[in-house]
Amino acid sequence: MEISFMSINLVVRGNLGQTFSLKTINRDGSNEPSTVLNFSIASTRYKKQGDRYVAAGPTEWLECEYWNRRAQHLENILCKGMPVIIEGEELVEFYEKDGQRVKARKIRVENIYLNLSSDRIESITLKPPRTAEDEQDDTPF
Repeated sequence: MEISFMSINLVVRGNLGQTFSLKTINRDGSNEPSTVLNFSIASTRYKKQGDRYVAAGPTEWLECEYWNRRAQHLENILCKGMPVIIEGEELVEFYEKDGQRVKARKIRVENIYLNLSSDRIESITLKPPRTAEDEQDDTPF
């Protein structure tokens, strides 16, 4: 697989897709393991029509990777269908399929936010408030 790195930063709104895959691997020949969370996001372009928004094109699926010490925490709180906004750098990969070179887009996620303006937000169940014991833990999630 050939990977081309680009300097294109994207902001994508959409809904989380498939089951998340958390992996611990040795990256770039390092002896220290890194954690990566892989997932997908479905994003549809919308246009305003009167007082509402309607789909203006097909849904595009983007593969995402989140490299960070918080990846394990995110795996525990994110769920399929959750409306999110993702910021990150676009990566382009090429692979062979049936003798043809295929281009695949991926996002290396820097930030992920819950999209509170989405109609889907009503179906999201959040965890209960933190207790005093939880506040002693320095984890942000």
